Amino acid sequence: MNEYINLTLENINEEHICCAIGDAKHQSGVASKKEWLKHKLKDGHVFRKLNARGKTFIEYEPIETAWVPISGKNYMYIYCLWVAGSFKGKGIGKELLEYAIHEAKEKGMNGICTLTSKKKKPFIGEKNFFFIMDFKL
Repeated sequence: MNEYINLTLENINEEHICCAIGDAKHQSGVASKKEWLKHKLKDGHVFRKLNARGKTFIEYEPIETAWVPISGKNYMYIYCLWVAGSFKGKGIGKELLEYAIHEAKEKGMNGICTLTSKKKKPFIGEKNFFFIMDFKL
């Protein structure tokens, strides 16, 4: 069973944020992202990651407070779902997405939405993965 961590105001300063800006040459970006996350956590933003060093995480929040040019009501918006490197093909992406789906259902939301592309890009998910997970256009 994989072990996951949700970032909180209590652990964010110590935890590695494993996103596209997580590499050493982008440390000022990492600090800025952590400050942004501290504010967004109060909006219901979730940053859930595998308890390991690597790009294995999902970020989402209610669409009403999402920082994207999409409007809607009562949906969860996925900013980014990323599983990279040696972590691919081990069911981690599915587990992360299922966690978000479960949370959206618990909160009585109508569903989850995200932006996709033919290929994975920072902040844009890979369309085929979401189709495999029964998402619709």
